[in-house]
Amino acid sequence: MLDISLQQEVIEILSAAFKADEINEIGVILFKKFDLHQISETRSIETLSSRRAAGILMDYCIEKHKEIILLEFLIQMNDTVFLGHTVNLEGLESFFLKFSQIGYSYNPAKRKIVHGKEDPMDQKNWGALKEGKSYGMTILSLDIVENSRLVKKYGTGKMKKLYASLWIFLRERLSVYNGRIWTWAGDGGLVAFAMKNHLIHGVKFAMEIQNLMILFNYDPSYPLKEPIKLRIGIDTGKILFSFSTGQIVSEVINCAAHLEKGICQPGLIAVSSRVYGEMGKGYSEFFKAYGDFEGDESYLSNPLS
Repeated sequence: MLDISLQQEVIEILSAAFKADEINEIGVILFKKFDLHQISETRSIETLSSRRAAGILMDYCIEKHKEIILLEFLIQMNDTVFLGHTVNLEGLESFFLKFSQIGYSYNPAKRKIVHGKEDPMDQKNWGALKEGKSYGMTILSLDIVENSRLVKKYGTGKMKKLYASLWIFLRERLSVYNGRIWTWAGDGGLVAFAMKNHLIHGVKFAMEIQNLMILFNYDPSYPLKEPIKLRIGIDTGKILFSFSTGQIVSEVINCAAHLEKGICQPGLIAVSSRVYGEMGKGYSEFFKAYGDFEGDESYLSNPLS
């Protein structure tokens, strides 16, 4: 079930968070009759490093075909108190993101790891984020410019076909950058990025989409007689995650939506000072200062195509 690289990640997570005696205690909780020294055939007076202890526990779980119960225990224990200290399992979310790529995810309602055929792109928590926990994330708010006029001109039938095509178009590119569509109202919605490099992934996705709209607009199956343009607003920061993504209340989400609707021009990208300051010199050269917007310095992209 776990290849060597995933096994090593679990070992690193364990050894970084727990001492050898604590890892032994985890083994006792999971298996009752568990003793690091007995299993490793070492003397009880011999000191084991955290990493060696983690490796012994991992190997024992694999031997007993109980890797899943160890992983379930870890995800349930994260951010709780264990043996007198708060557990912070660095790298656990990243591990479960990779785990989801081979078809496994954690079901918080059942408190179980489940295996299924669900598309990882449908996992709005990346198979790893926990309900009620705060994560650094980047949010994009995007919509179709002059959507109401287009609906009036072309009718709901053609516009529904356009919305479906745009959704597929965005989703295909999101898979490259590990983004997720959190809400979708046909003419636009919210796109979220989490995990490592989430801000850079969000900015690159936005720039790529604006550049590729010419291909979308001139595809033979495109249903309208005129091209559409998108507006995109981006902000980044801590968000308290909920599986009900459409009901998350967040200043980050509000800021992205306000930037998109308040200052973004057709075909461009509007970003907050937080995004601009963290995106790096290379990407920032594509943006220019807009000025103060709702008490924050904001930036607009130069035309990308």
